Amino acid sequence: MTNEINLFEPTLEKTCIAPITPRAEAAKAAEDKYDREQQLHMRRKIKQIVEALLFASSEAISFNKMREVLESFYPIKPRMLREIIEQLQEEYISQGRAFRLEEIAQGFVLRSCEEFAPYIQMLFRHKRSEKLSQAAAEVLAIIAYRQPITRPQIDAIRGVDSSGTLVNLLERELIEPVGKLEAPGRPTLYAITQHFLTYFGLRDLKDLPQLDLDAKK
Repeated sequence: MTNEINLFEPTLEKTCIAPITPRAEAAKAAEDKYDREQQLHMRRKIKQIVEALLFASSEAISFNKMREVLESFYPIKPRMLREIIEQLQEEYISQGRAFRLEEIAQGFVLRSCEEFAPYIQMLFRHKRSEKLSQAAAEVLAIIAYRQPITRPQIDAIRGVDSSGTLVNLLERELIEPVGKLEAPGRPTLYAITQHFLTYFGLRDLKDLPQLDLDAKK
């Protein structure tokens, strides 16, 4: 009698799967732990470098510049750098440090807390501090709110000649020429600089208070 073959019953094939041994599991766990430790070590190192850069600079450091320096030594994504900066900001506040990490002029800078201003002023009391004159502050405000703007336009708002004041502001790098107005004589157009934002501790022009300059006309 011949053997019958049932076509509706699948034939069972033996598959060879290598069992995962306890030794292999332990090796995989050790490898994963080593990778995590390496990542944490790199993150701590990057965090220290960011702090060193901030302490070494008296001016705001842009996000791109900070990343450029770090990428020369460590591979870092923008998201990680942003997380590290935010972590430092939170740590300085939670630890009650005398300084804060603030974002101004499209960059980051360490600044002492306002409550310590009297002590810092006493430390530098012998240093000459050149403040803006009333005229300089007025012209600077007009440029900040109306930029780009020409000297004749500034004079029309103030009612007096602003030539000398503009020279002073240019020397202090608070304003800069940004082109020419397409009008007879092609007068120079002026606008504020990045140094202006740093000088007044602003992130951008949106932080400027509301001001009605039309009242000066």
